[in-house]
Amino acid sequence: MEVTSILVPSVQVLANEPLTKVPDRYVLPAQEIEVLSNNTSLPQVPIIDLAKLLSQDLNLKGHELEKLHSAGKEWGFFQV
Repeated sequence: MEVTSILVPSVQVLANEPLTKVPDRYVLPAQEIEVLSNNTSLPQVPIIDLAKLLSQDLNLKGHELEKLHSAGKEWGFFQV
């Protein structure tokens, strides 16, 4: 059996384009997120809600900033 992969633009190419939304191939469907979040035996990849980072509610914004800081420090990456 021959293995093939989908040709996709590099992150650098995407960064240079005026994107108005995240390309679908980078979005995890909601039902897959639920399956992943229900599996507590695996470490949970941090999920950052960018809307909360833009919130006027300082408590909500502060909590999300703490999660973002921790994700970068402990994991080096996160899901949006």
